Amino acid sequence: IKTGKCLCCQYIRARLRRAGLLTRKVTMRLRSIIEPNSSVVYDVFPALNVMGEEIEKMHPRLYINVSRQLSRAPFGELTDVDTAPLLLNVVAKDLFKSKVTWGKIISLFAVCGGLAIDCVRQGQLNYLQYLVEGMAEIIEDDLVLWLIDNGGWRGLLEHIRPRGTQFSFLGWLTLFVIVSSAIYLISSVFKHIGFHLYSFLF
Repeated sequence: IKTGKCLCCQYIRARLRRAGLLTRKVTMRLRSIIEPNSSVVYDVFPALNVMGEEIEKMHPRLYINVSRQLSRAPFGELTDVDTAPLLLNVVAKDLFKSKVTWGKIISLFAVCGGLAIDCVRQGQLNYLQYLVEGMAEIIEDDLVLWLIDNGGWRGLLEHIRPRGTQFSFLGWLTLFVIVSSAIYLISSVFKHIGFHLYSFLF
């Protein structure tokens, strides 16, 4: 769970950097949340980050303005510290209700990164900590047993391992299949949840 939290913090940091939102203030906030890196994080994060970035590039509209897509609050406003973790949890429950795959896990990280962008753009930097804690709860409730059975976080490296920024043909083919499946699932989840979540939250 601690490794998952650390991966989440690192992913949020990378996502905010890609969006041009990683200011000194945001960096300081993330440093107060992040736990010491382990060798697992050092090994796994590059693969997670590259795959997440590819998902975001293929369907940028899906992983941006996430809170607006999932709720009917004006402009997707995150009204309190629990809103972003709740939205993430609702996506996770729907995403993992049939089975867990690496593609779905990477998609969830991408959704989390999108929610982090929403938090920063709305000036709610203190919400980032609760978002990371929300991801930790999802890992504990929905992913721990699957991760144990699938080689832990290092199991991701068996599916695709980036060498710098280069992929082999097999790596790209694997990525395409995973990303295509994940994008289809996450867009279906957003459509399903978006229409029903407003009445649940508000």
